[in-house]
Parts: sequence; structure tokens; C-alpha cells
Amino acid sequence: MFPNKRVQSLVGRRIHVEMKGEKFVLEGVLTSADDYLNLHLSGANEILNGERKRLLGSVILRGNNVVLINPLKE
Repeated sequence: MFPNKRVQSLVGRRIHVEMKGEKFVLEGVLTSADDYLNLHLSGANEILNGERKRLLGSVILRGNNVVLINPLKE
């Protein structure tokens, strides 16, 4: 399965996203994704050392900054 098809199948589900850089980790509901794997999360939380640090709300993530997308169990 192509990566963009797999990510499209996760729309509406809660996901965990690891970003490039200083260990940025976000968790939220995947609202939409495009062919470049740009992601729109709603209800996003910033996670640091396994703890929720702050609520970010609606967030758009650029696809080339995403390292890992992991679906969470509901």
C-alpha cells in the first residue's frame, strides 16, 4: 500500500506524529491529508517525555517535517 493511501485511511482517527527537530511529538485527530503528506490535526496536544504539555487545537503539519505517523487505539 502506498504511504499516502495508508495515511488517507487514518482520516478521522486519533494519531501520534513525531516531527523532525527537537523531539516534537503531537497527538490529535487526523482531519485531512494530501498527496505530499501535509496533515491537518484537530484537538492536537504537544507531548513531552510522555506527558501532555499543552493543547494546541487545530494544527497543520508540513509533510517534509513528519518523521513518523502512528495510529492510536481508540
